Amino acid sequence: MKALKVLFSGLLLSVSMQSMAGGSIDLSLANDSARLEYDAAKVGSGLHISASIMHHEEDGDLASLGLHVVDVREPNSPLYLGVGGKLFGFKDGDVDGGALGVGGFFSYQIPKVPGLSTAGYVYYAPKVVSFDATENLTDADIRIQYGLLPTARVYMGYRYSSFKIEDNKKVFMLEEGIHFGLKVDF
Repeated sequence: MKALKVLFSGLLLSVSMQSMAGGSIDLSLANDSARLEYDAAKVGSGLHISASIMHHEEDGDLASLGLHVVDVREPNSPLYLGVGGKLFGFKDGDVDGGALGVGGFFSYQIPKVPGLSTAGYVYYAPKVVSFDATENLTDADIRIQYGLLPTARVYMGYRYSSFKIEDNKKVFMLEEGIHFGLKVDF
């Protein structure tokens, strides 16, 4: 987990030194968990970076650093897609580990309903790209959101974040359930 903190700090430092085309802060809350994410896109490229941390009162913490490519050919399209990966680190009591998840994210503006959109992401890390005793990791989220302002959306979603440890049949659930949030663009 210490290595992930160093990588997280390095990513934030490099982001602050690069020319970025704005970004967003996303805060989501459930009864016993909170997640904060920062996203940004590099000016003049399809490069998209992210960093997030999720804390669950009983089930531990999950941090990630992401690097994706996005399609910049259609700037006014209602569909926004990114594919890439995230480096994950987690701690659940005495269990900790990491993984390199492959996946992506999307958002889709519903054309007939101004302000209403859907968004989500999914990442999966099989054993071959999982570290320590981690056998696999899954992190996924789907949400419906409404634009209160041109730069702020509220949403309700469903999140599923879990991992499995080698030689243990139990799936460790970091988060599963409904959450509410606010995403602000700048």
